[in-house]
Amino acid sequence: MTLTPEQARGLRARFAAAVALGFAAAPAIGVGAALLAGVVAAPVAPVSAGAWLAVAALAAFPALAGVAAWRYAAPFVGALAGASEATWADRRLAAFPRRYWLLQLAYAMAVVLTAARLAWGDAAAPAGRLLHLAILQLSGAIVAGLPAFVVAQDTLGRIAAAVGLVRPSASLRSRLVVVGALLPQLGYTLLAELHFLRTGTLPPALLAAWAALAALTLLTAWLAIRGLARALRPVQRVLGGTGAAAHGELAALRPVSADEVGYLTQTLGRVFGRLRDHEAYMRAVVDTAAEGVIVVDEEGAIETFNRAAERLFGFRAAEVRGRALAWLLPELVREGEAPALGERETEAAHRSGRRIPVSVRVSDMEVGGRRRYTCLVADISERRAAEDELRRAEARYRDLVETAHDLVWSIDAEGRWLYLNRACKSIYGYEPEEMVGRPVADFEDPEFAERDAQAFASLLAGQELVQYEAVHLDREGKRRHLSFNGRAHRDADGRVIYATGTARDVTERKAFEARLTYYAEHDSLTGLFNRHYFQQELERVVARVARSRESCALLYIDLDQFKYVNDTLGHGAGDRLLVEVARMLRAHVREGDLLARFGGDEFTVLLYDIDPRHAVPAAEHLRALFEGYRFVEAGSAFNISCSIGVAIVDAGTASADEALSHADLACNVAKAGGRNRVHLYDPADPEKAGMAADMGWAARVREMLEHDRFRLVFQPIVSVRSGEVHDYEVLMRMVCDDGQVILPGGFMPAAERFGLIHAVDRWMVRHAIGRLAELRAGGADVRFSINLSGKAFEDEELLPLIRRELRRTGLDPQLLTFEITETAAIANLSAALRFIRALKEIGCQFALDDFGSGFCSFTYLKHLPVDKLKIDGSFVQGLARARVDQEMVRSINQIAHALGKQTIAEYVEDARTLELLREFGVDYAQGNFLGRPDERIPPQAHAARA
Repeated sequence: MTLTPEQARGLRARFAAAVALGFAAAPAIGVGAALLAGVVAAPVAPVSAGAWLAVAALAAFPALAGVAAWRYAAPFVGALAGASEATWADRRLAAFPRRYWLLQLAYAMAVVLTAARLAWGDAAAPAGRLLHLAILQLSGAIVAGLPAFVVAQDTLGRIAAAVGLVRPSASLRSRLVVVGALLPQLGYTLLAELHFLRTGTLPPALLAAWAALAALTLLTAWLAIRGLARALRPVQRVLGGTGAAAHGELAALRPVSADEVGYLTQTLGRVFGRLRDHEAYMRAVVDTAAEGVIVVDEEGAIETFNRAAERLFGFRAAEVRGRALAWLLPELVREGEAPALGERETEAAHRSGRRIPVSVRVSDMEVGGRRRYTCLVADISERRAAEDELRRAEARYRDLVETAHDLVWSIDAEGRWLYLNRACKSIYGYEPEEMVGRPVADFEDPEFAERDAQAFASLLAGQELVQYEAVHLDREGKRRHLSFNGRAHRDADGRVIYATGTARDVTERKAFEARLTYYAEHDSLTGLFNRHYFQQELERVVARVARSRESCALLYIDLDQFKYVNDTLGHGAGDRLLVEVARMLRAHVREGDLLARFGGDEFTVLLYDIDPRHAVPAAEHLRALFEGYRFVEAGSAFNISCSIGVAIVDAGTASADEALSHADLACNVAKAGGRNRVHLYDPADPEKAGMAADMGWAARVREMLEHDRFRLVFQPIVSVRSGEVHDYEVLMRMVCDDGQVILPGGFMPAAERFGLIHAVDRWMVRHAIGRLAELRAGGADVRFSINLSGKAFEDEELLPLIRRELRRTGLDPQLLTFEITETAAIANLSAALRFIRALKEIGCQFALDDFGSGFCSFTYLKHLPVDKLKIDGSFVQGLARARVDQEMVRSINQIAHALGKQTIAEYVEDARTLELLREFGVDYAQGNFLGRPDERIPPQAHAARA
């Protein structure tokens, strides 16, 4: 129960009034009853001053008693305001009945004496009447004082209850004695007293009745008190003599009676049982909480310290209870003060002396009129470590992002830049802050803006992942090709709020791809379209004219004096001649027509949509250009002419190969007719049969390639000095359906003419490397020398193929030697140099075949980084008989050794030739005498013969 100060003052006044009224009413009742009964009479003689002074004192006493009661209640009200201790109020509450009734008794006796003085004066009062007066006055004191006492005690008890009861001060049994025994007995006595005063007698029957009623009243009161005591026994047993008990003990209350007290006991037991369970639950929650729970009072003294707090701080609860919170959290609160409400992070003092980063959340509550503060303390060491690591990771990520070569970006839903890393400076030429906030469209190339807008629209429409290429403009207005990868991000409602991604500057890649495309379609020397592109375009034209009435013309141009210039003036002069011819032809070919360098000194022109009647005049116009042309080199002028074959491409043309073969045939006819002329393909040309044969061989080559029906044969290369065989030259054979074996000379010209030679070279390389890898895996100590065609230099896919096959098989590149004829190497010297150097970088060796057959063999030898020379067979075949051949072989061998190169003699057909080769110091020899080409490799088959 809570009382306001106004309510407490009102109860205090009520208490004082009740006491004063009790003392005022007692004399009136007692003296009044005595006057009515005739025990005393009103005074007739003059009353002395002393008697009136006594009367005045008795009349003033109730007021004095009221003042004393007002002061008596002061400690109770003071305890409510915190001015005094509740224990003082408790002692005064317990002493009040005793003091009240002692004063009532004293006051009653004073009234009796004063009344007797007034009635009888200075004479002695009759003893009997004085006794009756005392009895009536005491009875009046009880009758008047008892209600006032009950009211006063209840009023004082209400104030005391607000302060807090330490123990019961008003017993129910004492009240039951008063109500059930004292008051009835008092009534019986007054009735007997009144009867005696009226009659002057007390009959035995009246005394017997009085005694019987008194006994019955006392018995009834005793039984009631006994039942009440039994009903209260469980509560008294729990409370003991202290007036306090734990909820667990109070929960054990069980009723022993069926009256209101028993029901109240049962209800209290249940209530306190729930309180006990709730208290146990709350204690368990606090003790098992993951966070430390510390409860402090208004001065910051610790009252509660749970297990998590014990683990966190390293102290037991008993060690810190009553100590200041500032001892554990010095940065949070000062000693003697309550902590501030709210949440903050600080450092806590651990028992070991180290500092622990913690998060403290402080809230307040009011319990029993006093404020408490609950502190939830959490160890944030791991979180701090995680945050530190996150900051470091973010710093690393930002460093990576900011130093990334690729652009890292984000845009809002309106397509404005939100973030750009430092890469934007190298791509756009702008600082990131110059671009952020601007629309992406500001940087798009207007020519590609529509395509870029569509890609961005897909991204902002919420497509999960968008990959596209865009063309943007940098600060200088230059185009930058960017490859974008973007992802949209949505809010809870599924709306796109922003997008993030990366972009790679592929401007250089695009330029490189353009260069690759250019080089794949153009001749590196002249800048004209190359053979590969020309054949593809011719195939498209043949397919198109087959569906229309359009006709085209194919011109096949072959220079008549190119080999002479190349052999006499060198490869550089030959290249310059080709460049000048290409420039002249380009200047006079119709715009839109296709001019290409088909290979070597051969050019082709494709005249689109031309009347067949105008094809030959157009070719004559180009041929006539050479009549006025002179090639000047080293102070000399050379007349250059050309032969041109013309073939009409129309709906009757079956294929591009057919059109090329017709134009080639016509060119051959022009050359056979004396050169420097134009010839239109005619089916009746005598060369047609030979051309048809070549086309048949080309068809066979395609079939062999498609069905993998070529065969490899191996001819041993013998060491002239030791006779050992470790090297084999790899050769190719075509096996027909009837079992006929065709040598390369039968099908290679057709393969070269019809553009199949590269495929043949690749087949040869792939199968030779695979076979050598199998032999080496089987323990054979062999090496291969692989023959390549004269067109191998022009095949851009051959070197990558060699690298792939070596990686696939794991073969040592030094076990491979590649051979190309001297004439093929000299005819395309720059390409040959690049090819040979690339092979040597891989680790392979290179041999120059048929050395000595060229006009300037020794001139070019010092420029070619070959490892071996294969002496041309024309010198070796007659070695035993021709003195000149012997000197040539001896000279070639000496020069080769002087340059650090090994020599191999071909076409060794007898023992005398082998002896001469050994005498000259030639390193290796091969020929049918030493071993014929065979599909199998016998183990050292010719070592004995050598």
